[in-house]
Amino acid sequence: MVDTRETTPIPTTILRDTRERRPWTFEGCPVETRDVTLSTGDYAVPTHCSHDPERDTYHPQFAVERKSGHDLLTALTWERERFKRELQRAVQWTQPLPVVVETSWETLLRNRGCMAWRDIHPNQITGTVEAWTDHYNVAFHFTETRRRAELCAFLLLVRHSLVRRLDDPPLDEVD
Repeated sequence: MVDTRETTPIPTTILRDTRERRPWTFEGCPVETRDVTLSTGDYAVPTHCSHDPERDTYHPQFAVERKSGHDLLTALTWERERFKRELQRAVQWTQPLPVVVETSWETLLRNRGCMAWRDIHPNQITGTVEAWTDHYNVAFHFTETRRRAELCAFLLLVRHSLVRRLDDPPLDEVD
């Protein structure tokens, strides 16, 4: 069997953090998932990670963070410091840590869906997202549905693999 990870820039395996409570399966996408412990993010590609065998933890150079609408609101409020530590771990990455949110920006700003019963003003969300985008190496992606969020994450992982492949010439072309 040929290992396609070496010959194609398209990932064939996606690492999924074991702490994911509602994990994406990437059904219909040409990848398999493998549950591991990631130091940062929820989904990564093995070739973009280093592995610490002593702690059995993968340290990605690029990963995707998944958030439901409820998870995002919790991260912006009650678990703010924990989430800021997560963002801080990605500050040195060459690409921003994508945070893919399973609800639309409009839903959040109009106090609908996960916002309907929260005591959080939309301006607080806007201010925090803007400040964190400026301060940390992070990019927020808001989608209308969980499935669209999953596909967005898959495309972000593929895109990063393709860009990395273009930036890193094959070993036989290096002088």
